[in-house]
Amino acid sequence: MIHVTGHLNPDSDAICTAFMAARWLNMRGLQATAWRLGEPNRETRFLFGRAGLALPPLLEMPLTDQDVWLVDFTEPTQGPETLLASNIVGIIDHHRLGGLVTRLPPEVWIKPVGSSATLLWQLMSQENRAQISPAQALLLLGAIMSDTVTLRSPTTTADDRLAVEELTTLAGIDLAAFSADLLSAKTSVEGLSAGELLQKDIKRFTINGQQVSVAQIELYALSQVACMMDDLRQEMTDYATRSGADLVVLMLTDINAGNSQLWFAGPRQPELTQPVTVEGMLSRKKQMLPWLESHVAQTD
Repeated sequence: MIHVTGHLNPDSDAICTAFMAARWLNMRGLQATAWRLGEPNRETRFLFGRAGLALPPLLEMPLTDQDVWLVDFTEPTQGPETLLASNIVGIIDHHRLGGLVTRLPPEVWIKPVGSSATLLWQLMSQENRAQISPAQALLLLGAIMSDTVTLRSPTTTADDRLAVEELTTLAGIDLAAFSADLLSAKTSVEGLSAGELLQKDIKRFTINGQQVSVAQIELYALSQVACMMDDLRQEMTDYATRSGADLVVLMLTDINAGNSQLWFAGPRQPELTQPVTVEGMLSRKKQMLPWLESHVAQTD
């Protein structure tokens, strides 16, 4: 059995694409099952609800000596504790290589596109695609539209646009209406605590020898969290202590204004009295990480 999983604190690409990657592997005659490494956010619940499909179960067993296929990550710190004790047999990703070491040569598919779902769609043969239901097409479409912020992110490529066009036809939906509903679910913060918001989409990286956690919250307007900033900043400090992170970065992304406001916490935080606003920054992987690499000092 191949256990297919996305990263911790999963977003829609991590869960939807893991679900469909398991489906693709089964089409190839391999036994595979999909898992999730955390609670789905509102957007992911919206997608599975709209599709009428059940979410993958939460992974609670160790992966020691199990065959594993990774989706949407290669950073070992973004996987379960037992990941490095597993046999990683495959990867589908659209991020930088994260220092992963495998036992044997895996089947690896990595490409600079806007979403892992785009790459998975490209990997599917015409015979595979003919077996995809409208509901399953909707999951892939939703993952792409989410990761590319409805095709507005600088990570968006011609491959993503073509995949969206093909999947929209297969799903049989109105893309504009679907996108509006998706963004509404994506940017909703109603009823969420500071802790839940920080954990909504947080990933850990090693940058210049430091352990850095970056949480991104995508919003219609920064005013949505204005009254919670004191609580969010305290939660960042507490998270740095609990996790041992050298630096915690909160990336508040205003998808309408097209910029991000950056807040910092942790023992290696820069000495700033105000947050940093970076114009045009929407993408964590393509814009935020290079920015951090140039601003985070090397470990002494």
